[in-house]
Amino acid sequence: MKQEYLRAGGKRLKRSLPSALVLGLLAVTASADSTVLRCGTLVDVERRQLVRQQDILVDDGVIAAVGSELAEPDGATVIDLGGHYCLPGLIDAHTHLMPGGSGLNSSSAEKTLIALKNAQTMLQHGYTTLRIPGDGDIGFGSIALRDAIAEGLFTGPRMQVAPHFLCPLGGHCDRNALAADSGVPTAAHVIAAGEDAAREAVRRELKYGADWIKVHATGGIMSTGDDPWVQAFTDAELAAFSDETHRHGKKITAHIHGAGAVKSAVRAGFDSVEHGTLMDDEAIEMMVESGTWLVPTVYVLDYLVESTQSRRITPEIMAKARAVAKIRDVSFRKAYEAGVRMAVGSDQVFPHRHSAREFAALVRQGVTPMDAIVMGTINGATLLGLEDEIGSVAVGKQADIIAVPGNPLEDISVLEKVEFVTLGGRIFRND
Repeated sequence: MKQEYLRAGGKRLKRSLPSALVLGLLAVTASADSTVLRCGTLVDVERRQLVRQQDILVDDGVIAAVGSELAEPDGATVIDLGGHYCLPGLIDAHTHLMPGGSGLNSSSAEKTLIALKNAQTMLQHGYTTLRIPGDGDIGFGSIALRDAIAEGLFTGPRMQVAPHFLCPLGGHCDRNALAADSGVPTAAHVIAAGEDAAREAVRRELKYGADWIKVHATGGIMSTGDDPWVQAFTDAELAAFSDETHRHGKKITAHIHGAGAVKSAVRAGFDSVEHGTLMDDEAIEMMVESGTWLVPTVYVLDYLVESTQSRRITPEIMAKARAVAKIRDVSFRKAYEAGVRMAVGSDQVFPHRHSAREFAALVRQGVTPMDAIVMGTINGATLLGLEDEIGSVAVGKQADIIAVPGNPLEDISVLEKVEFVTLGGRIFRND
């Protein structure tokens, strides 16, 4: 057994830990040495081109130089990625790490542990940054997870978090499948009605550390008794959510399918829209003019329509998925061609190891491979306000770098085969 000192409330606490665990913690928290990555090809997402034979010098977790045949500093580690394509770490702007469902089957602690495992899975598959737009927890486990990873207690991607889904009575996050006399109350801290209640809900989320606020502005697909076409909050309520969030210097996003709610959210000044599957021409034009972001989550709808065995996919859910999918393809392609700003999001109801299937789904919808990569890197960073720190391989940015064994511009599915991952210069995968 070895001793480890932890800080708590300004004091140093000593406890015994197994040697193997101590080594694991040191591997996460130790300062990174200088490293030279010799890439066969670099995907330059800022200039939208491939650059052959590029070296990347990483010093103390930051990219210090990028170029051909860089000199190796004394003592630097050299990693030969000559047969690989290097890219910035992937950014998932719509990921759920906790189990779904009504929230009655697992404690917040159990869900947080599962979330840690899923976050680490995503890191292994190339995702170095995540945004959680609400999760299946009545507590604030996602905030605790974000902070524990940031403090180096656990390995995982950097995260921005909206702790909960804020929705009205009977909305997409309510327990509509339960009988009225079940005795199970609605989750009061995630249900809002009226402008004052909307502001109070925002303040509660921010009190406990929210980076983002997330509201359900229409019904959804993976839920019972609500309608994806129908706006769930009034215009005044959406405006209150947005105003209160921005007054505190934070950002707000909304789960939306129907076109009317997209327009209301844009008018209210929401920073992004999730899904946007049923947008009409006017909604698309408003998003372009306002610069509102869209996180389209394409693959999840494809997955639902093609699924045949999941017990979660009831006949009602399948009917909604198929009805929405018929419109989504046309709406999405119009939005893409019109120039709506987009970032990648997975919205997992499938295993987290398959998150990168989103890229191939985007390309099937007519997105160019380079545009898909841009959406999943520098665009995601810009949405999160981190474009000066991450999102591209550039001097001065964090060394979030991945490598894949083939050309993603020829076969975008190669992003599902990540073989090398660094996060802030620390190597977490090297096959």
